[in-house]
Amino acid sequence: MSDNTIQTTGGVLHEQDLTFIYKTICEVFNCNEEQIIDLKPLQKGLTNSVLSFELNGGKYVFRFPGLGSEILVDRGRESMIQSQAYEARVDTSLVAMSVSKGWKIAKFVEHRDFDYKNVSDIYRGVRLLRKLHKFSSKVRWEFDVKEKWESIKDMIPEECYGENFAEYPEFAAIRDRVYELVELSKQDGIPHCITHGDARDENFLINDSEIYLTDWEYGGYNDPGFDLGTYICGGDHSDEEVDRILFIYFGHKPNAIEKRHFYAWISITGFFFMHWCMFKESAGQKVGYLKPLWYRFARDYSIRALEMYK
Repeated sequence: MSDNTIQTTGGVLHEQDLTFIYKTICEVFNCNEEQIIDLKPLQKGLTNSVLSFELNGGKYVFRFPGLGSEILVDRGRESMIQSQAYEARVDTSLVAMSVSKGWKIAKFVEHRDFDYKNVSDIYRGVRLLRKLHKFSSKVRWEFDVKEKWESIKDMIPEECYGENFAEYPEFAAIRDRVYELVELSKQDGIPHCITHGDARDENFLINDSEIYLTDWEYGGYNDPGFDLGTYICGGDHSDEEVDRILFIYFGHKPNAIEKRHFYAWISITGFFFMHWCMFKESAGQKVGYLKPLWYRFARDYSIRALEMYK
């Protein structure tokens, strides 16, 4: 094993981290360290460090919990929702995971990058979300988005929060609109369901014959708008593309209530991940290209949705 650190998109792995990873793999597979081949980072994931490795002719993925993930993620809920995703046949890749330590091992699925501009990818990804939302689950482990961003807020230093965060100059106006939309959207009668909570391109594993949705850290029983919101806020979508995504999801042109509801949840989702961004950057981890997207969708769609309600 190399003594060098490994840089991943989820942070730097040091020698003690690598020792833990090798030891865990050996315990799960009852193997020797020498049998583990080509442990290397996958360039995906911001909450955690994600690596691939080969063992006994198979290829796997190891998720190592990232900086602050114990604050951001409820591992017990994640484990429960992961089991529901397996039953729904939305993600059957899990090998083993630890609720207490936050690591996970999954089968590596040969895949290419999910393409937000590819009509086939859009259709397959959005309809997979619809399949998840239609799954008849008895699990009612709530993921309260508002409650979660308020708990994250408590972890952010004042000098890094709100208007003090330089990239979010209209924070207060967005906040006021979003809080109003949280309450207004409850009147729409859209039923809650099992949701993924971070359904953007990097969490879809897609090839010519298969598509899976992975990484269930923000999963829970929630408004389906949170999944459409994370999908949309994860890419640089035009207004026309947003409406096309909603059309694919419903299988018809959304009515006025459906459209205002999901517009509201685009803004709510963007605002939630603005908090995630401020927390991460206050802890020293740069977020990157998603930062302005979350802000733009929270700002623009909170205005549009509120006009539709009023």
